[in-house]
Amino acid sequence: MKKYENLDNLLAECETAKTYFSSLPDYVQGAVMKRSSSIFTETELHRVAENAMNDFN
Repeated sequence: MKKYENLDNLLAECETAKTYFSSLPDYVQGAVMKRSSSIFTETELHRVAENAMNDFN
């Protein structure tokens, strides 16, 4: 799996990651953005988003 510099690069260069991120509720997107500097892969994006959703439930 390709590693990116950070979440911004991941979303700019990976269409499936961008689509997934866009499908998330706003509050989850915000939680993910707070961790943007530590997200380097699409797998990490999914893990952080799922953890954020669990934290809010």
